[in-house]
Amino acid sequence: MKVLGGLGIVGLVVLLVWLTWSCFPLGELPPWEEATAAWGSKNAVAAIVLGARLWDTLFEVLVYALAIAGVALAAGSLGTKAVLPPLPETPLLHLAVALLLGPIGVFGLYVAVSGHLGPGGGFPAGALVGSGLLLLALARGTRGLTPGWAGGAWETGKFAVTGAILLLGLGVLVLGARGEPVLVGLNVLIALEVALGAWVVLREFAHVRGEM
Repeated sequence: MKVLGGLGIVGLVVLLVWLTWSCFPLGELPPWEEATAAWGSKNAVAAIVLGARLWDTLFEVLVYALAIAGVALAAGSLGTKAVLPPLPETPLLHLAVALLLGPIGVFGLYVAVSGHLGPGGGFPAGALVGSGLLLLALARGTRGLTPGWAGGAWETGKFAVTGAILLLGLGVLVLGARGEPVLVGLNVLIALEVALGAWVVLREFAHVRGEM
């Protein structure tokens, strides 16, 4: 086994040297501006994440969805505490919610729909909206924001968005759909996915421990 391991290492070193010395011919790559524009984007990162490496992005979405499902299942098995009122907060926090919640939501939407033009995209946009939901929960509590009859609506909505992302992503990969509408649609759906997932985790943790 040691001999085989040594031969394997030597082979990898030889292959690395061979590729480094350009012994293996590589095709010429087009200028990055042209390759990016071919996907309907001006942002090279968006063209990679939502175009050339879309399979990776779809698997990241699936991993995220499975993590959220795991949290929901684990928290559900622990049961919930008795209904407790939210901890008293200062008026400053309520004022911060009134002033910041709207701008946070608008900025999150802007980051999502403009992610193909510059810095941004679905993941940071979802994190922004999730932070706004956290601020709202700190001020008003999660139970007041989620009536009992709507307990499973967040999870259902999250997995519906996950399915929509996968369907649109497969349309891009299989049918070769490209262009700005596709990139904007993927970014908006990913933002919803991240925001809903953040809220599901926050809500489950708060219900297990009592409240925010």
